[in-house]
Amino acid sequence: MREGTWAEAREIAATSFAALASERVALREAFSRTAAIDLRSLCELPAFATSAMDGWAVCGPSPWHIVGEVLMGKAPTIELTSGQCMRISTGGVVPRGCEGILPWENADESPTEVRGEIEPGAHIRPAGMECAAGDLLTYQGDRIAPALIGLLAATGHDQVDVFRKPRVAIFFLGDELIHHGVPVDGAIRDALGPQLPALFELYGCEVVRAEFVKDDSELLNNTIKAALLEVDMIVTTGGTADGPRDFVRPAISSLNGDYLIDCAKVRPGYHILLARISRENRSLPFLALPGNPQSALAALVSFGAPVIDSLAGRKASNFAGLKEISLTESFKTQPGFARLVPGNLVDNEFTSSGYLGSAMLRGVASGSGFALISDSDAKKARWLALPQVVIS
Repeated sequence: MREGTWAEAREIAATSFAALASERVALREAFSRTAAIDLRSLCELPAFATSAMDGWAVCGPSPWHIVGEVLMGKAPTIELTSGQCMRISTGGVVPRGCEGILPWENADESPTEVRGEIEPGAHIRPAGMECAAGDLLTYQGDRIAPALIGLLAATGHDQVDVFRKPRVAIFFLGDELIHHGVPVDGAIRDALGPQLPALFELYGCEVVRAEFVKDDSELLNNTIKAALLEVDMIVTTGGTADGPRDFVRPAISSLNGDYLIDCAKVRPGYHILLARISRENRSLPFLALPGNPQSALAALVSFGAPVIDSLAGRKASNFAGLKEISLTESFKTQPGFARLVPGNLVDNEFTSSGYLGSAMLRGVASGSGFALISDSDAKKARWLALPQVVIS
């Protein structure tokens, strides 16, 4: 598609690639992976009636004669009869015959008996209170969060089926770039090399190669071809235009690539290319990001993210699925083009973080995403969040 709209390009990116194969992993390795099947409880939770308080398991009216203690992790062998009680801790298995739990703080104790008042069934968590065996815990395509890992463990899972992580090779282009120190004499300090691998990992990828390649067509072609057999996705930065030193298009041609997106009507991010590369019965995405940092990030969030979601088996969001937000100021847009503005969202109101040039990173660095604006007179926009580091 040549110069389609942002929404058209987004839809193509979200629907052109199939999910990778699934694999079975241990629960501790499932964080942030995508469920390959619907996951269900293997047992009732709790599996047996348990106490919700530290106190006394009692039967019948007060007073109660103390006949023993419920040991944690053990099913009691005593069945209570009227006038009897047992010590019990939170989570302990409720003995047969128990009619309620009397908390310690409400009990009047002596060495041999306990007095107090309870309501029938008080502080007992019945078996299956949280879920029954077979209950749906999460759907295929959902990303697995730490709390869900805990729930899966509690309901008997040791391993889960997840989609394989997309393996990505990133090649950074541009002879003008330097990689250490302060830029001088017309050189530009590379800003994408240090950050893109981290962003792809936050999106759930495994970055197997992240290399700088000189502006040489043959070198670029050979480097990409050498990576094809070990990755699921090729990513390049820079060289996407039609200048004499722009070699990405020739590289796509040398691979007999099929263009899916050939520029999109959005600023920043116009010079985005997405192609399909066929190798050994596999269909790989070739995502070519613009070289300017803000343009590259805007294009990645717009068109790279849905490709990654597809490969990882996640539910990719199209235009209609993006959250609608309110704008606190007006922004000019080029006729026929959408605009992506970095900033932050508070109570569904968007505020720009400034520094809106395509080569600038300061606004993106202090923002949490982009507002997608399609009309200069609009009061509403759509929200594209950047992936965030989870601090626990």
